[in-house]
Amino acid sequence: MTTRALFLTLFLLVFSTPLHAQEDPPPPDWSFQSEIGASVFFGASDQTTVATTIGVDRKGARFELENDFSYLYGEATTEEGGTFVNKRSWSVGSNLDYLGFSRVNPYMFGSALSSLEKAIEIRYKWGAGAKLTALDSEVSKLDFALAVLGERTKEDSPDNGDTEVLARWSGEFNLQRRFSEGRTVFEAKANYSPVLDEAANYTVTAESSIAFKLSEIISLKLSVVDNYDSRAKTRGALDNNDGRILFSVLSSF
Repeated sequence: MTTRALFLTLFLLVFSTPLHAQEDPPPPDWSFQSEIGASVFFGASDQTTVATTIGVDRKGARFELENDFSYLYGEATTEEGGTFVNKRSWSVGSNLDYLGFSRVNPYMFGSALSSLEKAIEIRYKWGAGAKLTALDSEVSKLDFALAVLGERTKEDSPDNGDTEVLARWSGEFNLQRRFSEGRTVFEAKANYSPVLDEAANYTVTAESSIAFKLSEIISLKLSVVDNYDSRAKTRGALDNNDGRILFSVLSSF
């Protein structure tokens, strides 16, 4: 399929969907989430990782705005017993969904991140696309999204790094399933972003988690996160792949 045809398909998905029936709009609703987690591995090489995430969301009659900030820090030991930093990254992002259509809605997003383990000094992303809600009930939610984005990356290297500007496709899905009357929540999501004219240059992010609610505010959460960047080793990183398992405490109100 050509680039022009893909753009036309995306446009038709968004603007050919009928509007909702007229109804009283719900009042604006704010929600806050915070999460702090850690993983500890010991043996031939001791490793410790600490991660924290903060989210602020606002849902109105026709728009939903999601904002989040995350920070990751990790240390490992060498065979000689020394300690070094093997993980240090942060990210901040915003996502704006328009909720005025029935099943397919447009959205916009922007983010910035920095990653020691991926040899990225700073990376900016911005884009727009369409999101299909395939399932939305009290116990299950499933949506798919397709977007076009711009990306600007500055490498983290002793020579001050090169700067690369790319255009990418972005395809992703998000699944949420509630069990035991909402006391247990399973979530899975994945994102695949190849460069428009270079399929071998791509990133993949996958995350799955299960949270057990202890109270209306506090939950215990186990999550598995895997990030892949096909150009990470080219920039000087140790590996293109980076994954982690975290045990965390989640609070929401």
